[in-house]
Amino acid sequence: MAKESNNEPVVEEVAEKTETEAVKPSELETAVKAADEFKNMAQRIQAEFDNYRKRNAEAVRNARNDGIDDVVEMFFPVLDNFERGMNAVDEQAKIGMELIYKQVLAIFEKLDVKEIAALGEDFNPEYHHAIARCEDENNENKVVEVFQKGYIRKNKVLRPAMVKVAQ
Repeated sequence: MAKESNNEPVVEEVAEKTETEAVKPSELETAVKAADEFKNMAQRIQAEFDNYRKRNAEAVRNARNDGIDDVVEMFFPVLDNFERGMNAVDEQAKIGMELIYKQVLAIFEKLDVKEIAALGEDFNPEYHHAIARCEDENNENKVVEVFQKGYIRKNKVLRPAMVKVAQ
């Protein structure tokens, strides 16, 4: 048997050992079963981790959207008052206010906030909140007046439009 100078076994010595030692079939079967169990366990852990990561990403996405919705909803009264203010000021002041108003609407557009179509549309209780009714046979079940605009974001109604509906 050959050995290196630093007393480490040479590859030939290891090969000689494995040739002389016979592996029993029961030990081999046990080792294969254990390897299969470890493989299955590793696959289950991998699948569980993938599911956790997907659930976590969805929770983060939902929390972000809920936060954006909450902030946007806080701006609705400000936007309503701004619209009323534009109708009450002279033309010179109105020009400046319209620029600011357009900026707010541009931010809403970036956040995918859209105004709910109401005037002249069929009444839809999912998007419209009827606070008044009037008689009009020509426009039956149509929105004839909008008291307060409604808004939607990503198919979620943030605020329904307050409307008058013809009967």
